[in-house]
Amino acid sequence: MQNLINRVKLFLAPDGAGGGSADNGSQQAGNAELLSNAFGAGAEGAKPETKPEEGKKDAGGSNGNETVKNKLAAWADQLPPELKDNPETAGRLAKFGKIGDMAKAYLDLEGKAAGVVIPGKDAKPEAVAEFWEKAGRPKAANGYSFANDAESNGAAFAQAAFAANLTEAQAAAMLKNLNDIGAVNQKAFQEKIQIKQRETAIALEKEYGSKYKENMEYLTRGLNAAGPNVAKLLTGAGLSGEIEIVKAFITYGKMTAESGATRGGEAGAAIKSIMDGGSFDYKD
Repeated sequence: MQNLINRVKLFLAPDGAGGGSADNGSQQAGNAELLSNAFGAGAEGAKPETKPEEGKKDAGGSNGNETVKNKLAAWADQLPPELKDNPETAGRLAKFGKIGDMAKAYLDLEGKAAGVVIPGKDAKPEAVAEFWEKAGRPKAANGYSFANDAESNGAAFAQAAFAANLTEAQAAAMLKNLNDIGAVNQKAFQEKIQIKQRETAIALEKEYGSKYKENMEYLTRGLNAAGPNVAKLLTGAGLSGEIEIVKAFITYGKMTAESGATRGGEAGAAIKSIMDGGSFDYKD
């Protein structure tokens, strides 16, 4: 490395000069010396640039206690050694330039701590209620903003939120998340039913061939004969695409046709089959 530095010195130094000079003739450090310092090697015999580490007496620095004392204000001399000589506690106290600043900070902290007291296990119901009201819970379940929202079933959730001591903000956020999750699940449920219906339609088309349309008419007849709520119950349960159930109502439709039974409230009305745009999504 020293050989490399010496070569650089020779390369950068002006002709005939080893240390370099300014145009005005004043002596100054040559370019080679600057480069050497940049590398951190320095010429032989150069003085180190680094300062001795603090806290090491043999390196010429101050010890740890002296460094800590220098950070503390004059009032800290009244503190016991375990506080003013401890780097951790002294560092926390060093931000108080005056003893009055520390006193104000203590009083503010004491006031905040006294304002909210967590009830113990033996606390009276009134104390517990007061605590949660200060935290942001309404005084009663109907105090939530969504308590009267029938669409989101807000009244029932308000009771649950109140029992769980949720604040207004917490309960409202929770209700929104639950509704969003429910909407996603409902959409996935409907998509699953539609897939099942398509699979069943393909299987029945293959099985019935040219009589597929006729059997779909029997399916509708059988559902209508079973009652006005049967189709709704099957759809709500996600069973409208199950091939065994479809076939069962086709058979029931044939039986009612042979016996001359009417099709519920739609006797004599045209039945729309899947081939004509109908589906297994049963209607009332």
